[in-house]
Amino acid sequence: MSYNEEDKQAKLNVSKKEIIERLSKADNVTITGHRNPDCDCICSGLALSLIIKNIFGKNACVVNTDKKQRDLQNLIFVDEVIFEVNEDTLPEKDVLVVLDSGDIDRIGWISEVLNEYNEVIFIDHHKVRNINGVTMFYDDTTAGATCEIIVDIFQDYLEKFDHNIATLLYCGICTDTGSFIFSNTTDRTLLYGSKLMKVGIIQENLGNVVRKRYTKNDVAALMEIYRSMVIDDKNKIGYICLGDKICGTNMKELAVSASDTIIQMDDVLIGFIIHENEDNFRVSIRSRCSKNIREVAESFGGGGHPKASGFTVSKKDYTKENLVKSINDKLIDLMAS
Repeated sequence: MSYNEEDKQAKLNVSKKEIIERLSKADNVTITGHRNPDCDCICSGLALSLIIKNIFGKNACVVNTDKKQRDLQNLIFVDEVIFEVNEDTLPEKDVLVVLDSGDIDRIGWISEVLNEYNEVIFIDHHKVRNINGVTMFYDDTTAGATCEIIVDIFQDYLEKFDHNIATLLYCGICTDTGSFIFSNTTDRTLLYGSKLMKVGIIQENLGNVVRKRYTKNDVAALMEIYRSMVIDDKNKIGYICLGDKICGTNMKELAVSASDTIIQMDDVLIGFIIHENEDNFRVSIRSRCSKNIREVAESFGGGGHPKASGFTVSKKDYTKENLVKSINDKLIDLMAS
């Protein structure tokens, strides 16, 4: 991140109180997040929309430029999210809230029309790289999830939370912290989880989201993922190269996660997945050691967390073989540092 970007973030940085005041005065709030959305992204958006509607009596809608991931299908209220949103389905432009994205460009084409909004509020728990077009900025990298930030911002309104808001926020925190065992879990994370539990969690829904349910297609894909693994036993690094489909099924329609699978291998401390499509390579990196893999992702123009990061590069700049070698070399250097 450049000094100019740091200066921009400092100038646009706002307090929790200012966010609440701005949202309470809005007529229409559109909430979005990163492409390839995960539970924390969608849960934080849905919970915030319910808070805005139920507590402030304002209009709020959650949208995403990407398709709905299969592992989101059991979330409560997920059918109210407008996935693959376009100009025709985008709600009236007033205030836009961007959640869990790390980089404004990760929200897709909506980043090109930010100037049409009266306010653009960026809320995140990543180390943020780019906030071009943002007018209000709030970042808390100590939070285990964006859902944890939503609880923190609106903690004075906890008594007005209902079971649905509590369940969505708890679910987002739970999935992003690995059920409260990842290193991003703090005493505050557990405290807020406890407070949400006191409000009341819909346990059945939580179980259906957090515990993966596999179909026969999922099992076939999982077997192919295991067969496709390449593991460097000496350096404890593993990787998998995948296309948009695996065993004939679109990756977005599967409940399996190649990233989670490879990092569970006993002889892999850092794993990366290369997802190849027509124009780009999308790379996910995961770690279960003390090395900060975000540095590697940032060297390719990406970002994320110390133990979970990613980036996208164009096929014009890399072949698959060159990309594998480049990532692997940087990870070997990181492990040796």
